[in-house]
Amino acid sequence: MTPSMLVTLGVVALVAGVFAQTGPGAGPWSTASPESVGLNTAALTKAAAEIKSKARNRKCFVVAKEGKIVYEEYYGSSISSRNTAYSTTKSLCSSLFGMSVKQGWGNVEHDVHEYSRDGLKCTKGATMKNVLTMTGQSRNLSQPEFKYDALGTNCYDTIQGYILQNNPDRLGTEAWMRKYFWDEVGFEHSEWKAAIWLQCGTSSQMSCRDLTRHAQLWLNGGFWPGKGQLLDEKYVAAGTQWVYPDQGEAYGYGLRLRPLDAVDPKVAYFGGVNLQCAFFSKEHDAIVVSMGNDLASSCQSEVWEDARHAIVSKGHPAWKNISQV
Repeated sequence: MTPSMLVTLGVVALVAGVFAQTGPGAGPWSTASPESVGLNTAALTKAAAEIKSKARNRKCFVVAKEGKIVYEEYYGSSISSRNTAYSTTKSLCSSLFGMSVKQGWGNVEHDVHEYSRDGLKCTKGATMKNVLTMTGQSRNLSQPEFKYDALGTNCYDTIQGYILQNNPDRLGTEAWMRKYFWDEVGFEHSEWKAAIWLQCGTSSQMSCRDLTRHAQLWLNGGFWPGKGQLLDEKYVAAGTQWVYPDQGEAYGYGLRLRPLDAVDPKVAYFGGVNLQCAFFSKEHDAIVVSMGNDLASSCQSEVWEDARHAIVSKGHPAWKNISQV
């Protein structure tokens, strides 16, 4: 075997090793013990109990780290149970847009009223970046204002119209979504179907593991094992930052942020009413998901603040400080 062949094999092995820890691909999840990734079962059990004590109608608590599920609890439900995902659906539509950018025809600077079949109530001159950041209804677009479009019907649903009008396959939005997203990522137990159109606001039904799967795609920067780069990498990087930091709400592209967090100030999450929550932390290569039916205050206070200490690996520099968090 020649030296160049050895180098090639080494590179292939290195790439395979890196990508081996980035999630399940289109197949089922792999599982591992918390201790195998530097976590502690007792700490995760305590976190799950604390969340359940405050939000009594939880259906699940799932933690993934290094691309594997390392802890999960289900309450009157199972791995395959579907839950109404509410506004975590907004993050699904953000992924669709990120795929259009990766394919070369999507652009966040496109004018909503020019590129989407129906501009709805978006302000004239608003761009798709405004739509994705909930600033599409700003009175003055030079000074974007955050206005949350809960149902998506005021402005956010223009994403589905954008896909419908511009995709080069000339497919309906749902058909395009299934071809390039749903089947590629390998959602196992979930459903997202069009009524009159594919709604971006609240229309999906997700299992807890599948919500974890979607969070893993974003944690990977849009890369998916066996499929390659599905979302544009720069789009994901931009969309997990506070795009308009003076508009009053820490929001990226269809997801929420927590820029002052003590464990990871770059943590991002998909959030929906009744505490549908999926946090992903690149710093700790970890995901925390909880779903259910609780009229509680927020994913941040009811889920993340009880779970965040438990996802810090023993070897991480923050390990020594977690008792103070």
